Amino acid sequence: METVVHVVVVPEAEWRKMLEGQAELLRLVHELKGRVPAAAAVVPYITAMEFMQAVRIGRTKFDQLVAANKVKTIKKDRKIYVPVGEVERYFGTN
Repeated sequence: METVVHVVVVPEAEWRKMLEGQAELLRLVHELKGRVPAAAAVVPYITAMEFMQAVRIGRTKFDQLVAANKVKTIKKDRKIYVPVGEVERYFGTN
């Protein structure tokens, strides 16, 4: 198998400009890492069915809780998701 090597010629001014741009991007990424806590970056969700199984309720009771704004939900396409923290919140209020 033959190895092909490509050589690209770039003017020095453009090369330095590209390197400075990459350095600026790296600086901004490192700056953002210090600002955003890792736990806040990811919000875990469970399906509505998993929530109902966790708190041992049926669909009717789940629908009543959602209608009364006692459980927060997120609907994506045809699926309903519940933030994981809602399980703890449900047990704290009932």
